[in-house]
Amino acid sequence: MSSEWDEVADEWDEAATVRAYAAAAFESLIAVAATAGIALDGARVCDFGCGTGLLTERLAERGATVDAVDTSPAMLAKLKTKIDERGWTHVRTFDALPSNAEPYDLVVCSSVLAFVDDHPATVAELAARLRVGGLFVQWDWEVGPDDSDHAGLTKLEIADALAHAGLVGGTVEPAFTIEADGEPLRPLRAWGLRR
Repeated sequence: MSSEWDEVADEWDEAATVRAYAAAAFESLIAVAATAGIALDGARVCDFGCGTGLLTERLAERGATVDAVDTSPAMLAKLKTKIDERGWTHVRTFDALPSNAEPYDLVVCSSVLAFVDDHPATVAELAARLRVGGLFVQWDWEVGPDDSDHAGLTKLEIADALAHAGLVGGTVEPAFTIEADGEPLRPLRAWGLRR
């Protein structure tokens, strides 16, 4: 999988749709964090499937300490360049979940969980990395129950994975709308709190 993402890493940040998606996702994160009582300033965050770090950089600018995780070496290289250029000592990159990290206040997963081998197990592992009361947020494309042609998840698959992981209090709903080639795109946002 990483070679596919490595091939697009150089142009990723320049794509208007990608930038619009990241900005809209971050705005929707701010709203959920406020609802859940999670302050981004000073939060310990895992950005799982961080890519080139479009969410990571927004979190870092808000004062969060971020562990950015991705399997694509080229995507991580782009993020490492940003980290070096900005002198961020509060952002670290990993090609797998760090085994000895302190519990996170927040775990974010933007358009990545539809690509993992075992969605429910991955959500459970990420939820286990949260402190009690910590917030889990994901954005993914919705597919219908019979749609096997596109990467995405059904609302039921997402809701079941959150429940299986012991995450409570959240919702699975359309997050925002952006335009791509004149067509509206409405990804789902799901969130829950670790009990």
